[in-house]
Amino acid sequence: MNKWFDVVPEEPEGDLPPSGSTPTGESPPDAEGRPTPPPTTRTGGLTDPSTYVVASCLNHQIVMLADQRCVSQHLNFVADLVPELHRAGVSDLAWEFTNTRRQEDLDRLTTSSRWDQELCNDLFVDLMGVGHGYREYAAVLEAVWRHNSELDPEVEPFRVVALGLTSFVEDPDLLEGRSAADTELRDWWMGGHYPDITSRHMANVLTTEVIQRGRRALVYGDAERTTTRVVLWDGDIPFLSAGRLLRNWMAEGIKGLMFHGALPDNFSLRKAEELIEASPDPEEVFGIDLDRSTLGDVRVHDLEGCTSGARNLLTLADFADGYIHLVPRARWEVAELIEGLLRPETLAEAERRHRALVPREEPYTPEELEDSRREGRRAVTGAWPEIPARSQTEPPPGGRSRTRRRFRRS
Repeated sequence: MNKWFDVVPEEPEGDLPPSGSTPTGESPPDAEGRPTPPPTTRTGGLTDPSTYVVASCLNHQIVMLADQRCVSQHLNFVADLVPELHRAGVSDLAWEFTNTRRQEDLDRLTTSSRWDQELCNDLFVDLMGVGHGYREYAAVLEAVWRHNSELDPEVEPFRVVALGLTSFVEDPDLLEGRSAADTELRDWWMGGHYPDITSRHMANVLTTEVIQRGRRALVYGDAERTTTRVVLWDGDIPFLSAGRLLRNWMAEGIKGLMFHGALPDNFSLRKAEELIEASPDPEEVFGIDLDRSTLGDVRVHDLEGCTSGARNLLTLADFADGYIHLVPRARWEVAELIEGLLRPETLAEAERRHRALVPREEPYTPEELEDSRREGRRAVTGAWPEIPARSQTEPPPGGRSRTRRRFRRS
């Protein structure tokens, strides 16, 4: 019994799938392609993170997993989890880091007889030009391909579902070659309605590709779009995440998880780390349900939102049902850039997309584009929550920070 985390006996979440079954009626394969029954471990207490995620997927059709961008350890965890998810009957990994318009190419990449790095690079250039070409994200796709290549031919492959939505800010083709700055549309697209647009797109794709087909999915993305309980506010504008939209329909059919530090809130991260450091249990790597842990009571001070129609003070449990801790914030490592991303096959497209974002008459040189990639990687950690000094962990008078944090708009 972990007294510090105040774990209480677990309540069953519902019937598990019949032994050996999957949402599509087929037995999940083992590493050699042989059918195996799914694990029966239920969520609860301090659990091994991979076991915790898999058990959550067994009890819910959709599991949302919130994270910060480019945390290397978290991405490696997702990549390593692929075989275990598939063996347990989970059919899909859905993420926002490939555009939906490239789903056919994504399917081809993850089921082909050989790994196609050039196609993988092209998918990331299509996503954000030079803005999101990181090795650890590519490694997730390669892990899916490797797992599928080891399956028996009669076993249905594990699938990656693309949830990305390209804006006309990022793709000049959507503006007939003009930049967003030329048409004075940049501010509108990047304004308060952007989260609603992307969240509804993600919810629609998950509905058609996963839910209505009777499949199960782990959905990996930013906290802005994967929270399942809270309605967040940006000034006077409320916006719903894809997770909240689906929860309104699916109720207990969806579960929200978050990696440690997924929220842009310094206070809650520091308080969570203090609880973990002070715990008498030796576990540093774990998953746990927040409604049965004092971690769930940690206040979130730098985000505004509501859970019951009126703005209210928020806790970690308002943002997710479960919490995954792999490493403390001080040990996070930033993802590495993909080497050779800008090859002749992708250079022209990357340059055109970058010029739509940062307009100028003359084309950008390959050296300038590489500089932009390196600058973007250095800027990643600026979006991560900081670890404030211990004297800063107490909230200001009135219970709220003077400076409001906003989710990113990308």
